[in-house]
Amino acid sequence: MKFKVQSLKFKAIALIIGLLAAGWSNAQELRCQITVNTQKVTGVDPSVFKTMETTLTEFMNNKSWTNDQFGIEEKIECQLNLNLEATDAQDVYKAKLTIQSSRPVFNSSYNSPMFNFIDNDCIITYAQNQPLDFNTTQYNSNLTSILGFYAYVLIGLDYESLTKGGGVKYFTLAEQIMNNVPTNAADSKGWKPFDGQRNRYWLINNLMASKYDLFKQALYEYSYAGMDNFYDKPALARQNIMSALDKLDRIAKDNPNTILLAIFFQAKSDELVNVFSGADMSEKAKALAVLRRCDPSNSTKYDKLVKN
Repeated sequence: MKFKVQSLKFKAIALIIGLLAAGWSNAQELRCQITVNTQKVTGVDPSVFKTMETTLTEFMNNKSWTNDQFGIEEKIECQLNLNLEATDAQDVYKAKLTIQSSRPVFNSSYNSPMFNFIDNDCIITYAQNQPLDFNTTQYNSNLTSILGFYAYVLIGLDYESLTKGGGVKYFTLAEQIMNNVPTNAADSKGWKPFDGQRNRYWLINNLMASKYDLFKQALYEYSYAGMDNFYDKPALARQNIMSALDKLDRIAKDNPNTILLAIFFQAKSDELVNVFSGADMSEKAKALAVLRRCDPSNSTKYDKLVKN
């Protein structure tokens, strides 16, 4: 795996320079691209969805989700793709939401995938030019609750990749948003444990569960100790990434169906092939064995490691 070198060697330096260049007004954490797909919606003025796309983008990007300052180089890259389907009720839509995010790798222009998830159970209400009210301490709408929930999940994962335990504060806020949703609301699907095995409830439940602390340790080793060392020390980086995979392997033995493993490998399977493509054969073989156990659905992809 090759990374293009930047003049900035440490993320702290990038933060300072970004702030000086952009000013304190650019403190928002996310650089979010939102696409609204309306192919399954008829009889509604298209301008409604154009406004919706703009409004949601501004909601995600203009709000300060934390008390920290983010420079240009620090912003979390994310993409939200909202596929809408009309319902019988006016201004109410069923939606499938695809969420992806990535983090910059130190000393490079490369962004490492962090999150890749499809939420199939979104029911949202939107009327053109309606205000998007949001508060972590009270429920305003399912739309802003979903957006706020994922904003804090993405931020929490980013912080967790930089500091052990750094994301807990933001996972707690995501959990609080979930707990504010009325359980008897018609649009509350996806927030409850019996809504399926891979939904918002189980995502935040697993991120908050102490039995999955090993996952967060693995995320830190993979990202900060691994990917962030890749340009200068590729052998050390692979060693740390392998250590992270060993931790995920331990999780897979006890809880193979956890949503955390599915999300991790959905985001990073291609990257892992690139990471170990430059390793020696013994290291490739070790990585392949672990990856097959942890992520059997992508075994064919990982098999390329020993075929090249």
